[in-house]
Amino acid sequence: MSVKSKKNRIPKVLGFMCAGLMLSACAGQTPAPQPEQTAETGFVPALAGNYDSIDTALVVRKDLQNGTITFLNTELGKKYTLSYDGATSYADKYSQPISLAQVDIGSMADVTFMHGRKRLNSLKLSAEAFIYDNVKGFSAENGRNITLGGELYSLSRDLVVMTDTGLAELMDINGMDRLRITGMDHTVYGIVVEEGHGYLRLTGSDHFNGGWIQIGDNLVSQIQPDMLLAVPEGDYPVTVSHRGSSGTENISVKEGQEISLDVSRWVSEPEYGSIIFTVIPEDARVYIDGEKTDTSDKVRLSYGIHQMVAAADSYVTVSRYIKVGSELANLNIILEKDPAASASENKTEAAATPTPTPAPTEAPQGNTVELIDVAATPTPTPVPAADAKDAVTVGQYRVYIDAPTDAEVYKDGIYLGISPVSFVREPGNYVITLRRSGYHTRSYTISVAAEESDLNYSFSELDPID
Repeated sequence: MSVKSKKNRIPKVLGFMCAGLMLSACAGQTPAPQPEQTAETGFVPALAGNYDSIDTALVVRKDLQNGTITFLNTELGKKYTLSYDGATSYADKYSQPISLAQVDIGSMADVTFMHGRKRLNSLKLSAEAFIYDNVKGFSAENGRNITLGGELYSLSRDLVVMTDTGLAELMDINGMDRLRITGMDHTVYGIVVEEGHGYLRLTGSDHFNGGWIQIGDNLVSQIQPDMLLAVPEGDYPVTVSHRGSSGTENISVKEGQEISLDVSRWVSEPEYGSIIFTVIPEDARVYIDGEKTDTSDKVRLSYGIHQMVAAADSYVTVSRYIKVGSELANLNIILEKDPAASASENKTEAAATPTPTPAPTEAPQGNTVELIDVAATPTPTPVPAADAKDAVTVGQYRVYIDAPTDAEVYKDGIYLGISPVSFVREPGNYVITLRRSGYHTRSYTISVAAEESDLNYSFSELDPID
């Protein structure tokens, strides 16, 4: 992410009535020529440069067809709409003229306007505002705070979430969405979803259930029956693999839309490759697809994606997805000392760095296993079957999805059942997807804290497809 600007002051909202020379005294503006009746009646005509109110506000909506702009007053949390015309002026934060097209939704702006006529006189992008562009991996801490650029920001109670199609809710934001975040004085007032997400459903996946799907460079999930995955909008190659069968196809994902991919045509005779592991420390435990694996000799794996986890006492566990695609390849695994464990050991021993042993010369030079970096750390055990996820577990608290009813419910792409439905409460962030035939699919990101109680969610009713 990049920071365009950031300062620490919220301008106070001022509303006042000025006329003639009084306008100059109140607002420090050079008054426009006024008709004679202004001094007598207090009437301020709607001319360029005339205004009776000023505000620092968030640009919520631009309606080009009707010639209006909707703002959010950041102090009172109230929205209001002003009309603009050819006499309305626009400027950037350096007071240089710009066009209305350069005023982005979600911008903080200093505005002057005629209150009674609801006419916008001028708009200047606020120099006091901060802007964070290209934010991904959004997660609200305790629902009210976020960390941006290493600093903690609070979410305004009047926070506005904006998309291409209109206003949304905070829970509508998926961690894979690309965002622009704006505000003032360490308070976030606006979040613009610049790139959202759609949905991918696999069909004909019986052969591949329990295997892996890779979308783009770094989105990897274990394939389960009846999956519905939230996917960033854009164009991506999709690869599925299991038991030696694999296939790849490019897909195009659009905001809010669902596409299907039939993978049954990729079932084929399996191909296998051998991996020569070099593991440090030598007593590290290596798991492939959740099963402990002896790496003292070549490891035979089917072509495609596999989950690999390496762990050892007093070392940091390494979790990776690997892609096998050659008959013979090397894979070097070097675990780092766990800082917490090192603190209790002799300083000299803790400072010693193990020297990697040369890779066996048996493998062709330069032929290595491809590693896939993902945002989420894989677990060392296979994901349980979908039908086990909604089984009531004695002594464990649960998260209940109560509404809307009669909707398909997916947790991180894995089918849970028809709502109302529940799953075991474990701390973390989850994407809950709701789907019903004939209605728009929606996803919500929920944050589950480690508390000893049940948790209930009731989401808005799904919108019918026109």
